[in-house]
Amino acid sequence: MRPVRNTLTTGAVIALVVGLTATAAPAQAATPGASTPAAGTRCATGTLSVQTLRSGCTVSSGTIALPDGRTFAVPAPGESVMASSSAAPGAPELAEVVIANTGTGGVAVRIDETWSGSAPAVRREQARSAAASAPAAPAATTAATTKCTSTANARNPYRWSSTVQWYYNESGQKSSYAKDALRKAANAWTGTIASCDRTVTSSARNSYVRLATQVPGLTDKGGCSKSNGYSVVGWGKLPSGTLGVTCVWYDGNGIAKESDQRYATSYKWSSTTACSGARFDTQAVATHEWGHLYGLGHVKTGTGQVMEPSGGYCDTGSRTLGLGDMTGIAAIY
Repeated sequence: MRPVRNTLTTGAVIALVVGLTATAAPAQAATPGASTPAAGTRCATGTLSVQTLRSGCTVSSGTIALPDGRTFAVPAPGESVMASSSAAPGAPELAEVVIANTGTGGVAVRIDETWSGSAPAVRREQARSAAASAPAAPAATTAATTKCTSTANARNPYRWSSTVQWYYNESGQKSSYAKDALRKAANAWTGTIASCDRTVTSSARNSYVRLATQVPGLTDKGGCSKSNGYSVVGWGKLPSGTLGVTCVWYDGNGIAKESDQRYATSYKWSSTTACSGARFDTQAVATHEWGHLYGLGHVKTGTGQVMEPSGGYCDTGSRTLGLGDMTGIAAIY
């Protein structure tokens, strides 16, 4: 899946991907005195750069450092992790990232539309992403009716084959009734969905388990930590302009196994029926993040869908799915 970027933030995106090529490239000449691992050999332990991964060395643990400063724990061999987010209005979007550990084929890294890392791993992951992506849908021409006329949707290379069992850590929550808002957001994508005078059925399922003291597996910069088998939703620090980040871990068959979400504590939030002022609606933003969790990616700004990259203050309209959102979730489930 190739996420659609807001044209207002193109410059910020380019800055994040300096040094990466559109497809995997041979390792560049090593710095004098530095050791470059050979293809198929084990990478050095510790923190690895994308440049090192281009050699084709294999990784079973450790950390990958991206050019934008984020770090990701290396997923287990045969597994991948994907980080997606939502942005405040006018803010640069946090680049979407996929880290795919193919085992003997090495590790592939995607930052927005740009792949790098081990050449065999990149080729495999490009093929998987192409197979999962939805065909482009034209945006409606009338702004007032795009929500219910545009079928725009994008699909990530994973889905859930079982019920998402999730926990909530309320530490630092920025709105009363946040847990209720999160549960409504999770359920917006499940069962019989009625919106835009249409009805679709989605077999996506979730079950809220209980409150937890465990924190979501994300870093303050929006990277993904090591998978531990528990899907946790919570609050914490995130990069400026980022409202929420969702990390999803999935296997080589594209079956999701865990997802953690973090919502930014640096903004004002609302979880009540009415919302006013410079606040973000918890349910609306969470509906977007749960769309990522279930396997949907970003669509173009102006299509009126929940899965647009960013939402405005008190955007309670995004509690309800648009036609493209419904089309996408029904196609996956």
